[in-house]
Amino acid sequence: MPNITKSRHSLSRDTAGNVTIEFGFVILFMVTLALGAYDFGNLGYQKIAVTNAARAGSQYGVQDMSTAEDTAGMIQAARNDIDDTANALDIAAINYYFCPGQGQVADESVLCDDDSFSYFYVQVTVADEVDLLFPYPFVTSPQVVASTNTMRVR
Repeated sequence: MPNITKSRHSLSRDTAGNVTIEFGFVILFMVTLALGAYDFGNLGYQKIAVTNAARAGSQYGVQDMSTAEDTAGMIQAARNDIDDTANALDIAAINYYFCPGQGQVADESVLCDDDSFSYFYVQVTVADEVDLLFPYPFVTSPQVVASTNTMRVR
């Protein structure tokens, strides 16, 4: 009887290898956390790049009336900003006249409800698909990152 009690007692005190097992769990958790941080950090970086490209396209368009009507130039300015030499991104540029309270109008000759002239706007939209390294629950891959920038010309 004393031997059985002693062997149970010695088994409960034997901690050799516990640190190795705990270290394995911690490393697994830390690697998963680091990969997730990389994936979602890359997603944030691409969102910033797409936003900057849309802004660059709009800034090209608001220089004067000739660049405001040059939608191809706005698209090229956005491509140059994001370094899209392969034309892989979806980039669209439009221009339109707008009256506050009325919305979009046909042209500059339309008087708004408050007897002011309509404003001329340019709008550039840039969209990109970002592939994630690993599948995450409730997160689809590829993620579409898009940004639209609108600026008034006059």
